[in-house]
Amino acid sequence: MKHIKSTKNFINYVCERAYMGDEVTLTGTIEMTVRAEPLAQLIRNYTNGLRFVVSEILKDPSKYGRWRYVKRSKRIKWEHDLRRIHHSFYEVLKCSLPPKFAIACQNEAVAIVKSVLNNENNGGKCVIRNYRARVDYQAYKIEVRDGKCYLKLRNFGEIEVTGFSRKWFTKFKDWRLGDLIMKLENGLVKLFVTFKKTVKVAEPSEKAVAVDLNFEEVVMGNHEFEARFRIPLRKIMHLKKNHIEKTQKKYNKQWRHVKGIRNAISRWWKKISNITDDFVKQISRRIVVFAKERGYDTIVLEDLNGLKDEQAKLKKTWRERFTFFAYRKLQSWIEWQAKKEGLAVVYVNPTNTSKTCPKCKSLNTEFRERILTCKNCGFTMNRDSVAVLNLVNKWFNILGCAV
Repeated sequence: MKHIKSTKNFINYVCERAYMGDEVTLTGTIEMTVRAEPLAQLIRNYTNGLRFVVSEILKDPSKYGRWRYVKRSKRIKWEHDLRRIHHSFYEVLKCSLPPKFAIACQNEAVAIVKSVLNNENNGGKCVIRNYRARVDYQAYKIEVRDGKCYLKLRNFGEIEVTGFSRKWFTKFKDWRLGDLIMKLENGLVKLFVTFKKTVKVAEPSEKAVAVDLNFEEVVMGNHEFEARFRIPLRKIMHLKKNHIEKTQKKYNKQWRHVKGIRNAISRWWKKISNITDDFVKQISRRIVVFAKERGYDTIVLEDLNGLKDEQAKLKKTWRERFTFFAYRKLQSWIEWQAKKEGLAVVYVNPTNTSKTCPKCKSLNTEFRERILTCKNCGFTMNRDSVAVLNLVNKWFNILGCAV
């Protein structure tokens, strides 16, 4: 029996967008950092095999596939011949890998080669730096029995995992297994166990709440209530300016060539990343639960497509704020959590939502310390609260409901 010590357990989610009534696949990932030399050697063999297959195919792509002109895109694309690739590499890969890993290796190599050859911007080059392996749900199994967790790899053996969090496996009890990804980092093996579940996209209704994003707070509400959640953007900017930038200025160009300094800067960047991830996961969950508990089934978000293009026109300080704001990640997490809980998510045009008077619909307004005052009707309210009301009003207008 091989024993693995788990040092980290947390969860990540991704979601595929779909239209109303369609089915979407939700994916949850449990990450466990473990120690296991047999697994480390398996990952090394997999990555070396991946590099070998990719380099061999790139030497002569016509030998392992064909070039085809695609009318729709008006481009010539490479299409693989799986039979040729299998006969050429499977037996070689099977010498150092279990059969399922050998098949997964050649399939991943094909995907990498297709992306390299069909991308005109990379010059046909490919470098695989990190050691990692990937197999589908048929090659492994996760079992929890007698209070212990076991990872079973086909044609490899059973491995006991200690220190895992049982609540994650309970949470994904009704989900099906997805791919298993293993990465080798600093002598540790990171396991990413994925779970998948297919759900239907809920139909939106007039029972809606809106979410407005700004650099200080996430404001959620409608005509009946309002809730605010703080954003740790100031803390993130403080870490960047007072630790990362100061260190880089102190050592000037030297920091690039000193491993210790690079590692210190890398740790600060990792801390910033962790703060952002924790924030979007916690706030998205609180928003969805808050809405569901109050009987709302629709969440209205701002359609921020094109916002990235507008950032180039801003000053550097504002561009940095947008970079660390992670508004796209937060919206994706809200959408994931909403679909998981059976709520609908809709996007509306955010133009002038914080400038328009929600009472008389006039743009004849002025601001003083984030307080909007309408010159027509005298209506006064916080700018973020006004944005939430206008987002809900826009959704009601789309539905044809009276505001």
